[in-house]
Amino acid sequence: MKDPYGLSKASIPISYAHLLLEIMVDKGFSALDILKKSKISLTLLDQLDARITPVQWSKLAWESLLLSKDSGLGYEYGIKLRLTAHGPMGYALMSSTNLRQAIEVSTQFFNMRLKDYRIALLENNEFSIIEINETHPIVSNQPAQVETLRRFFYECLMIGVIQTGQFLIAHDFTELELWVDWPEPTYHKAYQHLLPTIYFNQPTNQIRYKKRLLDLPIKMADPIAFKQALAQCEAEQIRFSEKIKDICLSVKAELNLKPQVGYPSFDEIANRLNMSSRTLRRHLNQVGSSYLQLLEEAQQKEAEHLLLTSDMDIQEISLYLGYIQPTNFTRAFKKWNGMTPIQFRKKTSSKTII
Repeated sequence: MKDPYGLSKASIPISYAHLLLEIMVDKGFSALDILKKSKISLTLLDQLDARITPVQWSKLAWESLLLSKDSGLGYEYGIKLRLTAHGPMGYALMSSTNLRQAIEVSTQFFNMRLKDYRIALLENNEFSIIEINETHPIVSNQPAQVETLRRFFYECLMIGVIQTGQFLIAHDFTELELWVDWPEPTYHKAYQHLLPTIYFNQPTNQIRYKKRLLDLPIKMADPIAFKQALAQCEAEQIRFSEKIKDICLSVKAELNLKPQVGYPSFDEIANRLNMSSRTLRRHLNQVGSSYLQLLEEAQQKEAEHLLLTSDMDIQEISLYLGYIQPTNFTRAFKKWNGMTPIQFRKKTSSKTII
């Protein structure tokens, strides 16, 4: 189960999901129903440092767009995005000396908040430009969904950046403009009076500030608070990167197969790692993983290895992996690979012969 873009790794702070759910509740929808459809555990909402996966974030956004029947939801989200939703980075922005320093902080720690996008500060004779690019395409089998979600995420992000700038320094919207690479949507006119001028069908996605704005002092500038917030950003960055790597590797190291018996249970692994089952489940949830997901990865890898390198028949492999019924093994293998174990063995054998 390849994941080249890390879409199954929890990287998006739960605070961003909180805001979208708040908006949907205000519209009269049930947060519990939306969370269930998005496959996000309710317990994550109460954990201050919890994160969700890009897959979960996309499901949450899509369910919200479908329920609200409001394609302009990204505009509304960006307008309502609070600086505090950005955690320590938000406090670093608030206490920066000027907008230029705030943007430099954002470029340094942005991947800690939304790793699927990158921002860069560019300059020309008239404008200081924040250019935003996605690091990978939206993954979906539905072209219409790809287009809608891509626009939604960019709207949330770009309008959120504008709102941040407006909060940090008092300025007129005539002193900045947005460039976006999609056509003008039908809902734009309803929000037009709340936003600066947006130029559609542009070659890149940019927020363009008149150069003088970047050197205006921020109202809440505080050098001591800035240093403290910066240290918190650095600590969060280290803590998060270590957490993602360590807990999954620890569980995988304990998933050792005992022939004819199978793999250790979730409770057994928790005991070996000297933690309660509840704690282990919470740690795995925080990085967007689960015991079942890691177990299936181990089972799939071992099953493919045996099918390719041994003379064991399907029933023997099934028993070896701990499946009492061969039909259960066949069903699981088909879910992993889209074909039965027999079909997999024949297909790979024919490729080897060729």
